[in-house]
Amino acid sequence: MSLQTIVTNAPLAEDVRAYLLERIEKEGATADVLATVKEALQAYIDAGFKSEGIEVNAKDPVVVTAQQAFAEEVAEATAEFTEETENLAIDAAVEQAKANKALDRLQANTVRAQMAT
Repeated sequence: MSLQTIVTNAPLAEDVRAYLLERIEKEGATADVLATVKEALQAYIDAGFKSEGIEVNAKDPVVVTAQQAFAEEVAEATAEFTEETENLAIDAAVEQAKANKALDRLQANTVRAQMAT
């Protein structure tokens, strides 16, 4: 699951979601962007608990486990996002090279045709 998918599917306010997706698109999955995503998700979680009158103990083993699981999922999403971005960059470079080669052939054929006339 990519970082963009996580943010898109997260139960966040539309303006927060749009802001996060814009940052991901512009900056990529940098440490700063990841921290911002984590803060937004944590703020949503904390607000939900607070509205229910539940105080969260950050040292509670259940909370620690959940935070670790979240951190692992974010790390996996980041790795997947980075890998996909690199793969797309490679694919784009290959396609650009093919297009350049085809253009070179076309230009060479045009020059030959002009010289033949």
